[in-house]
Amino acid sequence: MPPRAYSILLLCLGLLAFPAAFPGSAFSADVYFSPDGGIRQHLVHTIQQSRQHIDVAVYQITSTELASALVAAKDRGVRIRILTDQENLQSSGPALRILRTSGVAIRSLGVVEQSLMHNKFAVFDDRVVATGSYNWTQSAERANYENLVLLDDSEVVTRFQREFNRLWRQAEPW
Repeated sequence: MPPRAYSILLLCLGLLAFPAAFPGSAFSADVYFSPDGGIRQHLVHTIQQSRQHIDVAVYQITSTELASALVAAKDRGVRIRILTDQENLQSSGPALRILRTSGVAIRSLGVVEQSLMHNKFAVFDDRVVATGSYNWTQSAERANYENLVLLDDSEVVTRFQREFNRLWRQAEPW
């Protein structure tokens, strides 16, 4: 890990663990856990609050509720881009069909049986990043032990947006 990235990681962990140690910091983080911790509802709320663009990089999307929220955002004029794993596009379940038939831009990364797209993050209007182990799936909400962190630090958001754009350029359209 590059020294700067390591320093930012330590700062983020310090802010999460000891927010009082950084007085005057405008940085905030909300942390959620599953199963049944309401992660999906927090994501839906963040999607509903978005006005410009939402970029999602996840291994898999099977939650029709999240897919429908993204389509509703697209219908409001929000630009939606989804980056997912190549293998998951082959099994195209109901959530991906909802997104595809609504004209949401979807691209995939990876080589089947050789690489996996393990990123799990979304950038909302260049102001909030959602990241953690949480896949946008039914199992993640109801059965798996997963987490989601919402961050509003502008430098962190910018770095995630830069990474999404880099991956988007490499990915193949679906």
